Amino acid sequence: MASVTPRMQWATTLSRRADARHAVAEAAESILDTLGGPPDLVLMFVAASHAPSYERILEAANSVLPARCLLGCSAVGIIGAGVEVERSEAVSLVAARLPGVELFPFYLPGAQRVGGPVEPWAEVIGADPREMGCYVLLADPFSIEAESWLERFDAACPNVPKVGGLLSGADAPGDGALFHGERVYRNGLLGLGMRGNIELSALVAQGCRPIGEPMIITSCKDSVIYELDAGRPVDVLQKLFDKLEPRDQELCRHSLFVGIEMSDRSHRYGQGDFLIRDLAGMDPNGGAMALQGRCRNYQVVQFHLRDARTSAQDLEQRLRALGDSPAAERARGALLFSCLGRGRSLYGTPNHDTDAFLAAMGGLPAGGFFAGGEIGPVGGRTFLHGYTSVFGVFGTKQKDEDAPR
Repeated sequence: MASVTPRMQWATTLSRRADARHAVAEAAESILDTLGGPPDLVLMFVAASHAPSYERILEAANSVLPARCLLGCSAVGIIGAGVEVERSEAVSLVAARLPGVELFPFYLPGAQRVGGPVEPWAEVIGADPREMGCYVLLADPFSIEAESWLERFDAACPNVPKVGGLLSGADAPGDGALFHGERVYRNGLLGLGMRGNIELSALVAQGCRPIGEPMIITSCKDSVIYELDAGRPVDVLQKLFDKLEPRDQELCRHSLFVGIEMSDRSHRYGQGDFLIRDLAGMDPNGGAMALQGRCRNYQVVQFHLRDARTSAQDLEQRLRALGDSPAAERARGALLFSCLGRGRSLYGTPNHDTDAFLAAMGGLPAGGFFAGGEIGPVGGRTFLHGYTSVFGVFGTKQKDEDAPR
């Protein structure tokens, strides 16, 4: 009798039952039916409205859905099974059977700081961080300086793709939850390294379009730009504003951002070529401009605008490119980390980003949550984003028929 090669399988489900334990049981039953047995990996995302039941939810998940690894977090909005539930009870499970894949979950308390060479990271992860095929990262925003942490971690394993998000819906330190095995953590960071026959394709939809012309920073310090090749930032922005159409002038008042180049090898720039950062403030007297993010002299920057139409077009364009890529043929499941500022508040209707993804990727199982900051790569480096949707699409390195038996 010929042997059957096990295949990677992903499944996602979501329950909106108000009783948390019943919600977990309902979601778990669906997962087991879809996969035909226990999963290797379970990612569980729980609505913040279930906060009094976090411990009981995790206990229930472990009892009805045994897995090699269970990770997850709380959030104000939950995504799964083609549905985006915002500010209401929901439990979402994303589960996978991962033949030929090793899992390396790890936890860092909020006060612990790791950096420098590879060795300290290897102790935390349990393996050389550079050997992983990908990482999923979940963090508490009150106890982890995510941007500096990502910078250090990226330096230790710069060529390994990473996706994730900051939990949301917590009003104070300790209100949120990170789930790891049978433990509920109230601070810190959870990570999952995956090694073996697995591949991650990351898509970061920043949802902005450039206006004006690219400019070179001629004088700056940290996050403050004092002078551009076109003049003082305040003067440059005023001249640009005067030339804009009324609709874009209105967007400038509440949806103006600054894009920072990610590659110094380009001479032409377009939508998607920049890392988008908030405009933190303008000095009308001195003419300087402050960003929420560092910059350096001779870097190229450009003003950007964001609205629902631009965001939708940007997402569709990126999904089209992903769907046409070779990785799409081997894709089996996905995670979505979407900004709190998207969803209904941006589009006016529910499920926009999920619907677009499912349409482009043929109904690929996808789940995740609305984050307080999204983690994903731009220009080969990993950043903490805002106002984005970050998709992590997981698949095999080889087609199933080419995989070793």
